[in-house]
Amino acid sequence: MTRYLFPLLLLIFKDSQAQYLPQAMALTNATIIDANHRTPLEHQTIIINKGRIAEIIPTGSKGLPDTVMVINLAGKYVLPGLIDSHVHLATDPSGVDGREHTLDVLQRMLYSGVTTVRDMAGDGRVLAGLSRDANLGIIVSPNIYYSALMAGAVFFSDPRTATSTQGGSNGHMPYMQAITDSTDLKIAVAQAKGSGASGIKLYANLSARQAEEIITEARRQQMPVWAHAWLQDAKPSDLVKSGILSLSHAPLLLRQKIPQIPAEWKKGTHPSSFWDNATPDLDSLFALMKQYHTILDATIFTYKDWADTDSTVRWDYETGRRLTARAYKAGVMICAGTDVDQKEFVQSEMQLLIKDAGFTTIDAIIAATRNSACALDLGARKGLVKVNMDADLLIVDANPIENIENIKKVFLVVKGGRIYGK
Repeated sequence: MTRYLFPLLLLIFKDSQAQYLPQAMALTNATIIDANHRTPLEHQTIIINKGRIAEIIPTGSKGLPDTVMVINLAGKYVLPGLIDSHVHLATDPSGVDGREHTLDVLQRMLYSGVTTVRDMAGDGRVLAGLSRDANLGIIVSPNIYYSALMAGAVFFSDPRTATSTQGGSNGHMPYMQAITDSTDLKIAVAQAKGSGASGIKLYANLSARQAEEIITEARRQQMPVWAHAWLQDAKPSDLVKSGILSLSHAPLLLRQKIPQIPAEWKKGTHPSSFWDNATPDLDSLFALMKQYHTILDATIFTYKDWADTDSTVRWDYETGRRLTARAYKAGVMICAGTDVDQKEFVQSEMQLLIKDAGFTTIDAIIAATRNSACALDLGARKGLVKVNMDADLLIVDANPIENIENIKKVFLVVKGGRIYGK
């Protein structure tokens, strides 16, 4: 009898936003697309139990218990839920990131197919609450994994750090710490972990030695470390050799070879050939990143967004998209993050990876699923439609490999076995 609940769900979803958590369900006649199925795998039944993918079998190959809710997905395409590897949800919780606004953004994000995000520094107190509520289904939201930020002491004059630590001591919060040569890193990392953060983000004004020591201690305490690709006193290659999991922002890779951005880059309008010649050869860095399995969190959409409004920063976008394209050709793993304060979601980054960095459509999908899961150190749980993975799924009406715009034709979203629909 349970299997016939789905028509009722459709009636509920038709008139309002809703969610439903069945004990077990079977998605039949599904066509699967993911990193393991670059060519769509048709006529599959995905059995979900207690929030995990329990079994995947050819549709009709065996009977299903009467207690399983069956959803026929004939003509639909099932992908892993999308993962945005770079968001900022709580930089200013008392201002632009107020709760009402943030909840609206998170709801729209989930209904678009984004089931997981990595927040790359904000008020950890707020993020802890949002993460808990999202995980329990109290709020309609992707699951939220967030970072604890560590940076040199001089960085904490940045006003963003003050808005993220209101009521506390700027630079001395467990989730946002100023690091000096006298910092006890064993305690600092333990405090970061105790804040509920999933990883540590290295931001600015840290030396190569400090970065390496943080990464070493974090590894001992089983915390991944992420970083801006350049920390003023640490080059990209320093971070790669130290074992960083991911580097954010493709234009920052320039600092491997260019200590100071040329003034000419910031003036006037330059033709495409100018940027082709100006962008340095970083093949040796890309080889190193591939050797150390370092993931590039390119965030080219945010640089395009800036370039469209300020010609003096167009160099960021022009060099960033070229470096992303070259890294992709070199075999560097690239994830998909936005970093635009959620004005756009990760689907826009996917589109730019195809248009401006030469990605195939399936590789853009993989960037926003498996690769982003790996960047979050969650590759064993998320990013694939596979047995024992979390049941985080995006179901669309048309094949996104044929046209990436089809990623927006959402039929249903499943997060942790919970069904979401409009």
